[in-house]
Amino acid sequence: MDFNAIYLFVQVVDCKSFTAASVKTGVPTSSISRKISELEASLNSQLIERTTRQLRLTEKGRKFYDTILPAVNTLNAARQNLVDTETTDSGTLRLTAPPGIERSVIIPLFNKFKQRYPNIRLKVQFTGAQLKFIEDGIDVALRIGELRDSSLIAITLLEYDHILVASPKYLATHGAPESPANLAQHKLICGTNWHDSKQWRFIKNKKTIAIDINESLSLNHYIAIQVALEQGMGIGELPSINCREEIENGKLITVMPDWHLNLFNLTKTEKLKLSIVYTANRYNSELIKTFKNFCVNYFKKFAKNFI
Repeated sequence: MDFNAIYLFVQVVDCKSFTAASVKTGVPTSSISRKISELEASLNSQLIERTTRQLRLTEKGRKFYDTILPAVNTLNAARQNLVDTETTDSGTLRLTAPPGIERSVIIPLFNKFKQRYPNIRLKVQFTGAQLKFIEDGIDVALRIGELRDSSLIAITLLEYDHILVASPKYLATHGAPESPANLAQHKLICGTNWHDSKQWRFIKNKKTIAIDINESLSLNHYIAIQVALEQGMGIGELPSINCREEIENGKLITVMPDWHLNLFNLTKTEKLKLSIVYTANRYNSELIKTFKNFCVNYFKKFAKNFI
């Protein structure tokens, strides 16, 4: 049985609403509702009757609440004993973060955080793999894409696109493609694994075109791709947050800006998401709260720099 769901159930009952429980715990209302539904499914019993104006415990819900409340209180007391010895400005946080955007996003974030909290140690592993929190000893993860594990909590920090770019030197020599079909005449640089076939999909006016890529150069890291593009080796795709300064100062030029590059089966209006992810049973950690709140405020303050 999921203790996180049980704890959130107790909070909803005590606070008399999902919204108030969300404010108290810091867990999004949608996540609380989902966890309660999963708990009810695991028990094969409805615990809470929900209406648009109020919620009410069912008879089984009341019996379940009365039974598990002492155990929850005991565990909370044990947790509080640990929290009381923990401060918000010292300790160690173990994180994972996605590779490829470390220079433009992740390291600047860590730099600002360390300036504010110099005594908090950050132990960071850059990986594209979604490591397991408990087994791998992770406190917090910065991840790209949609959340797959319903037992985790994710807060979106940043949204961005991928775009095609090239250097002025390359475009002056080879010309600028006007449509996806023209890309076959160009040297293309892309990120891929050894044995993957590669397609770029483009959307314009609700029309989608998929182009098979016969790349001139294939690299597995966006920083390497960007260096190759800046040196005039071809046309390639980059996260827009990686190359905004280079586009502003003219080192790179956006290619086919009227076409939306869709690498991840997103719609025209969807963007990639960078989120902070943590487990529900750790949301009361003061260090995690401190880092989470800092991240949210940091990206709100500097959002215009990442558009």
